[in-house]
Amino acid sequence: MTAATLLDRLDCVLKTGDRQWRSRCPAHGGQSRTLSVREIDNGRTLLHCFFGCSALDVLDAVGLQMQDLFPERPAD
Repeated sequence: MTAATLLDRLDCVLKTGDRQWRSRCPAHGGQSRTLSVREIDNGRTLLHCFFGCSALDVLDAVGLQMQDLFPERPAD
């Protein structure tokens, strides 16, 4: 998965930098962009809710799993 998969499921996404975004957190709602999303060089997607929601809560709210934050491994 790329960050785009997660971003497509979020509301009020705002690009804040190179491969960095802020959005409303789907786990707790609210009007502020408290969720930070960042895609790093190795393809992993990092997320942090400044309200305190766990990554698992955020992913559950949008129908994804923790493994979705990591790039697919090439087949051997």
